[in-house]
Amino acid sequence: MQLQAAIDEFVLYIEIEKNYSENTVTSYEYDLQLFLTFLTEHGCSTCLNEITKTQVRRFIQHLLGSLKQKPRSVNRKISSLKSFTKYCLIERYLANDFTRGIESPKTDNFQPRFFHSL
Repeated sequence: MQLQAAIDEFVLYIEIEKNYSENTVTSYEYDLQLFLTFLTEHGCSTCLNEITKTQVRRFIQHLLGSLKQKPRSVNRKISSLKSFTKYCLIERYLANDFTRGIESPKTDNFQPRFFHSL
């Protein structure tokens, strides 16, 4: 199955069956389309079963390096890809999970400080 067809099926699934919010559906679709664009621009196959972990890692490097995205944004894209591959495995569109073992970049743990007057 081609990546675009699987993305279309996944978007329908999260929109209709999972009843995700419009913003969530739009974000997932954007993230997956960005991955598809990356693969296409780099001459990689867009057949689901030919996508590799190495290509996912290069995509992450591209996001952090060339596109200068913050780790939090990259984490969301990784999360979108992982949810997508989980769906594809359940639906048997995909034989192997190409996101298995992919680590999310560390983010700054922002902790609000509370000032107490004594």
